[in-house]
Amino acid sequence: MASRQKTKEVFIELINLQLKPHGKTYKDVVKENDWYMKYNTTREKEALFIKEATKILKTKLRMSKAVAEKEISWFILQWGLTTNAENYSDETTLVKSKSKNTRKKSK
Repeated sequence: MASRQKTKEVFIELINLQLKPHGKTYKDVVKENDWYMKYNTTREKEALFIKEATKILKTKLRMSKAVAEKEISWFILQWGLTTNAENYSDETTLVKSKSKNTRKKSK
C-alpha cells in the first residue's frame, strides 16, 4: 500500500499534468473553490491525460492497469477539468446515429 505522502505527491502530479496546458499548477489553484470548473479540456486531451496518468499510477503507486484506469476515472469525476461543450454535440450525434443503425440491423 502506498504511503499517504506518496499518494498526495502523485495527486499533485496529476493536477499539475491536467493544468499544464493552462500554464497553471496545483499551487496556483489549491485555495480556489471549484478550480476544476474554471479550466476546460477537449475529449482528445482528456484521453491523453488518462493514458499518461494511468502510467504514473502504475509506476509510482504500483497499481495494475485495471486498477489505475479505475482510479483515473474516479479522479476525473472529482477533479477533472470540464470538457468543451462542442464535443458533446458531436458525441450525441454519433450515439444517435449508432443507435439508429443498431435498430435497423435488429429488425
